[in-house]
Amino acid sequence: MVALKKPVIFHWNSGKIEALYGSAEERGLPLNLKRGLVSLFQLQPSSGRIAEVDVSGRCTVTYETENNQLIKIKDLRSCERPELGVNASNQVLGVQWQPSCKGLYSVENGVIKTAVIEEVHVFKLNLQTTIGAKVTSRQQLYYLTSELRPKTVYGKSLQESLLNLGIFTSFSMTGFVEKIPCKNCTLVGTSSWTKDPELRCDVLWKKITDRTQGQDKTQENGHLKSLNKKINLQDLSATKVFLNFVNLLREAKKTEILNFLKRGTGNEISFLIDAATAAQTESSLSALSEYLDFTKEKQVSQVQTFLHAAAFSSHPSKELLNTLLAKLQNKIVSREVKETTVLVIGAVIGKMCLRDLCKLQEVENAKKMILDGLKAANEETDVKMYLLALKNALLPETIPVLLQYAQRQTNSVMSIVVAALQKFPSAHITQEVKKQMNSIYHQSSGQYGTAVRMAALDVILNNQLSPMELKNVVLSVGEVKSELSKYTVAKLQNILQSPHHPASEVIGKLLRDPMIYNYNRLSRIGSSSSSSGYLAVTTDTISSYNMDLLFGDTGILQKSQTDFIIFTQGSQLHATQVSIEAQGLDSFFKESSDPDDNEEVMAGMSVILFDVQFPPIVFFQGYSELMEKLWSVTEEPTSIIKGSILLIDYLQAFMLQSGLRANAEFQGALGIDVSGNIELSLWNQKCKTNIRSRGALAITSAVRVDGTFIEVGVKSNSETTASLDFVSSVNFIDSPILICLQLLNGPFHYREKVTIYKSLQERVVFIRRKKRTGTIPGAELPLHQANSEMCKKMPLEQP
Repeated sequence: MVALKKPVIFHWNSGKIEALYGSAEERGLPLNLKRGLVSLFQLQPSSGRIAEVDVSGRCTVTYETENNQLIKIKDLRSCERPELGVNASNQVLGVQWQPSCKGLYSVENGVIKTAVIEEVHVFKLNLQTTIGAKVTSRQQLYYLTSELRPKTVYGKSLQESLLNLGIFTSFSMTGFVEKIPCKNCTLVGTSSWTKDPELRCDVLWKKITDRTQGQDKTQENGHLKSLNKKINLQDLSATKVFLNFVNLLREAKKTEILNFLKRGTGNEISFLIDAATAAQTESSLSALSEYLDFTKEKQVSQVQTFLHAAAFSSHPSKELLNTLLAKLQNKIVSREVKETTVLVIGAVIGKMCLRDLCKLQEVENAKKMILDGLKAANEETDVKMYLLALKNALLPETIPVLLQYAQRQTNSVMSIVVAALQKFPSAHITQEVKKQMNSIYHQSSGQYGTAVRMAALDVILNNQLSPMELKNVVLSVGEVKSELSKYTVAKLQNILQSPHHPASEVIGKLLRDPMIYNYNRLSRIGSSSSSSGYLAVTTDTISSYNMDLLFGDTGILQKSQTDFIIFTQGSQLHATQVSIEAQGLDSFFKESSDPDDNEEVMAGMSVILFDVQFPPIVFFQGYSELMEKLWSVTEEPTSIIKGSILLIDYLQAFMLQSGLRANAEFQGALGIDVSGNIELSLWNQKCKTNIRSRGALAITSAVRVDGTFIEVGVKSNSETTASLDFVSSVNFIDSPILICLQLLNGPFHYREKVTIYKSLQERVVFIRRKKRTGTIPGAELPLHQANSEMCKKMPLEQP
């Protein structure tokens, strides 16, 4: 490069770089390389800590000196520089960045004799730390000789010297960081590629439609048109195409995205909306806002697809929040769409606050909308809608508001409030909260539903449990209804068998007291249970499950709650919670003044997916709908969530000490289908619930160093498919009633491929590939012994 042949001119004063100079046309890589070279001359002759500005930005630097040796340690995490990059709101889905920069100098009489700088950047995916790469940059500077320049270049001042040198432009020392353009955003096997985003989208769309069974394509007006057939979004090929689609749409303009959305037909459009929402650019959001009409009945399913995708945005922006708020202020076609919109706004607020964006005016406006709506709500359905939005937002400042609605409300409202308090970290569960939860569980100030008391007990046991609180809970066993007593004992025993639970030690100490821990008190009759265990344990993550079942005294299911949680790197992600609740069914079998039995007959399901609460689903409400269910043997499952999600989205562009630019990109797409079904048969006197989860996950990573003429990098691709069924079967023709729980884990297929390469002037000079595949067979996960014995007595069908 011609620019590199020009001399490097900088103003050096007692170890500090005052300025860097060059000709006006210098820019890009040559200028950054000069910044990297000049940064080596910046040092402090004495030990101590100081803030310095160099190619990395304004960073905290620590010096250690001894004789003629000097050690320079730069804290790269402290560097203030223009940021280019994004990370997930939840660290479980994020990426670890471990940087270090250390230099060794040899200085004699104020002259640098040698300088060796080594900089290291390690990137690892939190979910699986084998996915990642390490970037090492090493610079060496040696003093060889010096010579006097001609006297014509000297001047009486700095400006005069620069004028004599013909140098007029001053540059900042901080390097300019930009994203390395994607050079291989293609599918494997695509021989031809075009720079036109619309045509590239057509190529990708042809890939997915070619893999769809029974799909027939025709050409109309030069554009691809596909017939309305079912697209299997849980197929790995569709998931990989989704990732490519997202990256292409991030390069596209609004008009291009809008035109492509308008050309989508049938089931295609859900896939396209998922991809456009996941792109999270101003162009894609603007195109979606114009295309989606919340006032049209025929677009309800498409609007719901957009809202679900928006809820899963890994790093939502104020533009997304403004789009949602604007739609909410106008006419909305259905109650269902309005409810989903409000809940998604709550989820977006929560994610933005996790990224320290809570003080943005747009976030403040959204919080005010929810709180004002809750205050003005007269109908119970509206109250529940705004409370669920607060549950998604999870703002500590709203806890007093939630507590106001935990008093003298219906069971369904109180159930939402207590469930919201369950999600808060222990640091925010104050004594006032604990006092109110104890009041609900012990019914000190009123009569409450069993499911609400069950949730209040969970808050008590999981948040800084005191010995007195525990003693009161144990003493209540036998005084409350038999099934709640059975559940309480099962919950305590389950915690006691979980040594990592914060309350296990308190429970263990109390149960040493024979006045407390004795057969008369803790031997309870009933079917309710609480169990937990591990789905998978690796060096990086722990996937656990927790299942709570609460039955009425007649043996009818009142509440079933299943949680799947992922723990990694000190963080946790509530991957899934499926809660099935029934009320009023006990009235068929007995007369009672119990508040649970006096409510309207209803059965429904509530779902949390990746920390986002979705609107509850009602299976039946009222006697007429119940009778239709009772006389039916089977029914098609209700879809809970189905689509493609950009689960992992990480980008960091950074400048190395040498002046070279580097990129670290991690993306993970999940094709998911979660459905639920409840079957009640009066003829066979059986009840069965089945929650089915199917998914395909594709993760790509690319860590690259680009010097325009040379590029080195590491790419990886990981693919998995999995399925999970939670089946609850109840046979109430016998006495005692038979209950069997099944957690069925399908085969787990995975494939990994890593590519290490080096290219020189767009010609590959080195490439090495490694791959690994495997299958873990499916199995039924063991629960507690009593459940296993019960299952043996029942003829079971595989789902």
